[in-house]
Amino acid sequence: MIQIFKGRFETAVFLITGSVILDGFDGTVARLTKTESNFGVQLDSLVDAVTFGAVTAIMIFKWGFQGEYIQLGKVIGFIFLSAGIIRLARFNVLKEAETYVANVFVGLPIPLGALAIGSMVLLRERLVEKYDIILFSIYAVLVAFLMISNIKYRTMKRLNSKNNLVVLFSLATGIALMISFPHYTIPAMSFLYLISPIFFSLFDKLKGKETPETPAPGEENGGDDVETLDDEHEPDESEEA
Repeated sequence: MIQIFKGRFETAVFLITGSVILDGFDGTVARLTKTESNFGVQLDSLVDAVTFGAVTAIMIFKWGFQGEYIQLGKVIGFIFLSAGIIRLARFNVLKEAETYVANVFVGLPIPLGALAIGSMVLLRERLVEKYDIILFSIYAVLVAFLMISNIKYRTMKRLNSKNNLVVLFSLATGIALMISFPHYTIPAMSFLYLISPIFFSLFDKLKGKETPETPAPGEENGGDDVETLDDEHEPDESEEA
């Protein structure tokens, strides 16, 4: 946040990126050390609300609306912060109710939402033209909507053990690219994750078509066998008489 007030927006984005990486390990460390608790979950959400919600909202205002449209900048920043807090609250409710799937996020996670906003900072030095400010406002509201939506985003939890080495190699490669080419890698990875539900949906549909449906018992011959058996066991009224 200090870097934002000093006008060092790129440095702020790099710090947010580091926070996103560390945020992905805190839950894993808690599970490995068996120190998970409800207090830790609530505290983690509070830290995320400040780190990725409040800081990003201030960056939206200071970076995108410093010249003009200041009131609009306040509104857009507030919308992003509100959506992020709602997203965190819903996650905690679903987790306490144990009604969430471990390898799926309902809505865009707030750390990735912060990165999506930070990616624009890396791609553009400053917004000056009215057209650019309007487009950025629409983009920020879209990211906020994705956070509170019911769109499902995949996580790396409960991965198949056969693919662990591939995942670790991909993570190491991604981190190396972010360090070497941050201005290109961070925006590319952020935007790919934003639209990733589209690719996973298409993949699931294709996979479903390739898997043949297993016929139910008795339906292999169109259900005639079941009806024949029923007819054979029906008593004859004439015989009963």
